[in-house]
Parts: sequence; structure tokens; C-alpha cells
Amino acid sequence: MRIAVVGGGIFGCTAAIALDRAGHDVHLLEAKDSILRCASGINQFRLHAGYHYPRSRETIEDCRAAIQSFCELYGAAVDFDGEHYYAIARSVENQTSASEYLYLLQDIGMGYEIASPEFANPDAVELVIRAHEGWINIGKLRSLVWEYFATSNIDVHLQAAADNTLLDEFDTIVVACYASQGKVLSELGCSPGEYQFEWVEKPVVKMLDSYQNKGLVVMDGPFCSLDPFLGTPYHLLGHVDLAVLERTIGLAPASYLDIDEGIRPHQLAETIRLAVSEYVPEVQYAEIIGSMFTVRTVLPDVEDTDERPTIVTKQDSQVISIFSGKIGTAVQAANQVVEMLR
Repeated sequence: MRIAVVGGGIFGCTAAIALDRAGHDVHLLEAKDSILRCASGINQFRLHAGYHYPRSRETIEDCRAAIQSFCELYGAAVDFDGEHYYAIARSVENQTSASEYLYLLQDIGMGYEIASPEFANPDAVELVIRAHEGWINIGKLRSLVWEYFATSNIDVHLQAAADNTLLDEFDTIVVACYASQGKVLSELGCSPGEYQFEWVEKPVVKMLDSYQNKGLVVMDGPFCSLDPFLGTPYHLLGHVDLAVLERTIGLAPASYLDIDEGIRPHQLAETIRLAVSEYVPEVQYAEIIGSMFTVRTVLPDVEDTDERPTIVTKQDSQVISIFSGKIGTAVQAANQVVEMLR
């Protein structure tokens, strides 16, 4: 079968690899000049094991079930040796208490150790656990994907537009382009639902050397985070609210900012650094190198659960879509596509 995969992020690339291995004639179309450039190349780079989603058991189970298949394909790009911490804040805005979080971890059977890392402010956090979770080295991941492509029959088309002419050229079209999902599906004559788009700033900072491979995620209200940026001497800061430059709901973002994996002049980094330093005081002294900018795409109206499902949908007889915000589920999603075409 002649198949076009639209989107050169980790979901599109992984789908292309799986479809090629299943014997199909696969063409990967990516609008940028390289792969893994947008959301796949600009995030906090966690290989989520589910600790981040105390209000969505479905998301937890999806993350947990996906890790083995992801590591079988991309394990060389994953580092499990660092110190990965999750904390429940002492905050009236919390939607999950420390006792509720511990009960959930025990009920689901997720491994953890209660911890007291010296860099975390005990006056700001009610609970800290050390999680069994890894980080992804995006440089190594990109190299692995190119290596798989080099030994495959996949035709990679960079700076390639996707429009309705694909319907005449291919038997099946797999759409896996995240922020552009609604726009591309509409071009192909499908009727996608609306998405929520958030233009997000991710400050890049230089911490003391003692913070190497150490990270902390603070929950469960206004999430904030400090994560190592593997392959660099830097860390990434995150904040679920303060890092958002623009939030809209529709088929596509209201405006298309220039997404690029490079580090550029920052806009909100000072504000985000101050918020994170409440929980990791040393962050207030971190050098701001700059920021990366990307779009976070989620289903609308999921604030109550913060769910992040992976959804593989047969849109019509010719078009299949993949939508997910969790890198770790890429192999499972690709396998679902292969099964749909059998």
C-alpha cells in the first residue's frame, strides 16, 4: 500500500518506521527542513511514567503501558540514571493532596521513594517523591530516527506541504502533525474537532554543576518544573500558566509564531524563574540563557482531569489521524495504525 505520513515529529516518524517494516511504500512529509523540530524537539523531554497525572488514571495507564515499547526502539536516547522528583505543593490551589497522591501511587502500583532533596524548599512542598522515570536526549533521539530511516525504504520529503492532492497520490494518509492537525485534516476533507492551543515559552537556564541530571515537578495546581536539558549543560524551566503567551481554541492556533528548536531571546523567563524559585530557591540565581518557544496542543475542557490521551482515529476510508502529547506512546500509536490497515 502506498502511504503518506504527514508530520515529521516523533509520532509521524515512528508511524513511518512501523509501516515500512510492515511492508508498505511509505513517504514521510515534513514542513520543516528537518525532523523532530517542533513540539517533539521543544518540550521538557520527560519519558512520562504517569506520575504527572494524578487526576487521570487513563493517562497514567497509557504512559505506563507505553514505556517498554518506546525503550525497545529508542532506549539509547533515554537516561534513567538521574534524580527525578515530583512534589505536592503546600497550596490552597491544589487539586490533589499529599495523602491522595500517595494512595494513588500505591493503588496503581507505581514505584517511588519518599525523599527530601536538599535543593527543594520544605516550606513550599508538602511531599516529595523520587520517581522511577527517565529523560529523553533529543539529539540522540533524532540521530536514532535518521539511522532507522537510512536502513529503510522510507522516502523522506522535507519542506513538503500537505494538501488535498495527497488524496489522489496515496492509498492512505496518516496525519500526525500535532498543532497543524486540524488544519491538515480539514484540507483532506475530514471534520476534526476543535483543539486548545497554547503558545508556550520554555526558559533555558544554567544551574550549578551539582544540579546535573536532577529535576523537580511541582503539582497539583499551577504546575512548575525544573528539568535537565540532556546533551547540554543547561536546565529547562516550565510553568503550566505563566509560560503561556497565547491560548486559543479552534482548528488551528490563532497565529503561527516561528517555531524553531533554537534558543532565542526570552520574554517571560524572569517571571517563570521567580515562580520556580519558590520551590527550588537556587533557581533565582540561575543564569537565563534564553528561551525556546513551541505550541502545546490539548483537547479543550480537560482542566478537571488534565488528561492527555493518545488517540488514533480512522477519519474516513483513506485518512487516519494520530493525536497525542506524550512522546512515550509513539510506538504504541504506530502499532495501532499498522493494525488498522491489516
